[in-house]
Amino acid sequence: MTDHIKTELQTLYADASKHSTYQSIPEFVSAELGYSETIDEQWRGDKSRLSYLLAARQPGDGEHWGDFGANTGFFTLSLAKLYPRARFTAIEANPNHALFIQRIAEYFNLTNVSVINRAIGLRQLLEIPCFDFLLHLNVLHHAGHDFDRDLLEQREDFTAYATQYLDLLRSRARGLVFQLGSNWGGDKTQPIIGVSEDTAKLRLFGSWLKRAGWFVTSVAYPSRNGDGSLSYRNLAPQGNPPNVQVDELPEDVLDEAISKFELERFRGEFNRRPLFFCSHPKR
Repeated sequence: MTDHIKTELQTLYADASKHSTYQSIPEFVSAELGYSETIDEQWRGDKSRLSYLLAARQPGDGEHWGDFGANTGFFTLSLAKLYPRARFTAIEANPNHALFIQRIAEYFNLTNVSVINRAIGLRQLLEIPCFDFLLHLNVLHHAGHDFDRDLLEQREDFTAYATQYLDLLRSRARGLVFQLGSNWGGDKTQPIIGVSEDTAKLRLFGSWLKRAGWFVTSVAYPSRNGDGSLSYRNLAPQGNPPNVQVDELPEDVLDEAISKFELERFRGEFNRRPLFFCSHPKR
């Protein structure tokens, strides 16, 4: 049985699609099945982002969490194993990746995991469940390429599209952790904003969230520890007043705060993507 499920998972994982060979395998799966995939933690930071997430927000008993664009389910499955009294829904368009999540959930009897295998664009957002907390990690910049091609045909329309999308998303979740890339569709020749324009990027993405009605409670970036491993930690501008969103802070204050992370030392642009924690504004 172990060899059979391991072989099936390896086949489903490496299906040669656009977003294959992308996520780490959850540690409990590797420990039980002896199955892992080589993913450079310095490149994607799955484990460091999960650690940061759990330090900032843990699933409560009875809560329903969503993982939008779940890929092969590293976050969904890791959380479901750790928090059996919460529910987790993985939303994943790739049928092989959706089945990968489902097979692991079945093998480990993770009855608190469900999978929605379909593409969800702007017009389908209101059809997904409402969540106590939603992970929306590195999905939105693929709009107009992987989904909603008819709604977003030009890069110049991305800001209007993103604001509308995030506004609808607010009706689906009480809390949100959000991240997206700098290049439209992941194409380096079509930047939404320059990869190295860290302050401008933070302001731009933060302004979309604010216009959509989200309140950014914190922003995090990765930093290197003494042993070379990654840890995400909060951006902490000096003198940041309470209840002021980061995009509203003076540019020189943001520049100084971001510079402490030395983001230019990281390979590629992935680790220069700010990680936003968001909630609904207090009324």
